[in-house]
Amino acid sequence: MKHFSVNSSPALWLILSLVSAGSMAYYVADIWSANQPPQFSDLYAPWWAAHELLLHGRNPYSPAVAHEIQTVIYGAPVTPSRNDPSGIGGGFSYPPYASLPLWPLVYVPFPAAQKIFLFASTMVTALSLAIWVRIVRLRFKPVQWFITVVFVLGSFPALQAIKLQNLSVVASAMLALTLFLVAADHLVFAGALLAVSTFKPQFTITLVPWLLIWTCSDWRRRRSLAWSFLATMVLLISFSEWLTPNWIGDFLHVIRAYQQYTYGHSLLDVWFSPTFGPIVSAVLVLLAWALCWPHRYQPADSAKFVLVTSLLLAANVVVIPTLAPHAQLLLLPGFLCLLPGFAIAPKPQRFSRILRASAWMLLAWSWIAAVGLLLARTWFSAPALLRFWQVPLYTSPLLPLAMLLALIFALRAEPAK
Repeated sequence: MKHFSVNSSPALWLILSLVSAGSMAYYVADIWSANQPPQFSDLYAPWWAAHELLLHGRNPYSPAVAHEIQTVIYGAPVTPSRNDPSGIGGGFSYPPYASLPLWPLVYVPFPAAQKIFLFASTMVTALSLAIWVRIVRLRFKPVQWFITVVFVLGSFPALQAIKLQNLSVVASAMLALTLFLVAADHLVFAGALLAVSTFKPQFTITLVPWLLIWTCSDWRRRRSLAWSFLATMVLLISFSEWLTPNWIGDFLHVIRAYQQYTYGHSLLDVWFSPTFGPIVSAVLVLLAWALCWPHRYQPADSAKFVLVTSLLLAANVVVIPTLAPHAQLLLLPGFLCLLPGFAIAPKPQRFSRILRASAWMLLAWSWIAAVGLLLARTWFSAPALLRFWQVPLYTSPLLPLAMLLALIFALRAEPAK
């Protein structure tokens, strides 16, 4: 297995990674988030909801809790609208069992919880990278590890998630650990963790059915994954029902309000309209599963299984109803699969090489633009640069689709065995 290509010029790559990460940190802190309220945090809504639910038994979906959250984040409750007559958009939008990972934080003031989560989310992102590298079976030297960590932590999706204190970091790490446990044949633990990771259900809509297909293809050996997942889901749903009776209806109501609040649409909704976008998304997911179907017998520790899983996570990012780049943390294993050291298709055909290069170029653009904005700061004031705040994000909506196509052609490069 070949080493990662930075081995040829580690000093240059090290400088490039530090410049890229530093420029992106400047962009996120001084340009992208310049007009956000200073107290804005994606963590506050689940933290306060978990605090009120676990310590005081209040319904986290109630308008009162939602308005308390909005008052802290925005200074006042949001104005009710025709699509959200109760004004609950921007409140708690997770299943009640999402309070479990936050349980230790509800006993400390929110500023302390923020500091803890900031440190933890940074460490968890680095841990996710380490897990994916282990799953993909890449071999990095110490300097390569450092360069890769700097690039990952200095990417816009990671910095956005850390800046916003979004639970995407936790969900993506749980999925990485789940697949590591599957590859290590610890299926009972993997099934339980997969169930817990559904606290952010949009991250699992392609993965859970695929693992079910994979399990059923060798039921005798793999059934413990399914039984563990189902048993844990029953416990989580029952626990949620005990905490918040009839929560499912409230949760769905909040999700509809939240979709209006955050413009909850996928790229396909933008291209094909909100009416036909979900249809195109469903067709795309079915096609992805069809492409992966011949590989359902692959062992979980095989390169082919890793590639299939990475493909489905890329498809997940394409179809989920959000344009938020922090969801692109799910693309990390896909990029690792496109590195020269990965076992599948070491010599891709010309069109496949073009797709791979396109994915890397779309990713690199955000760093290039961030470096440009940092250099422009030498001549222009920070307020003057705010009108260019979208420039580093120009390629972001296309990146998941480019990754999906690149992985599809990598998968088709070798027949299923």
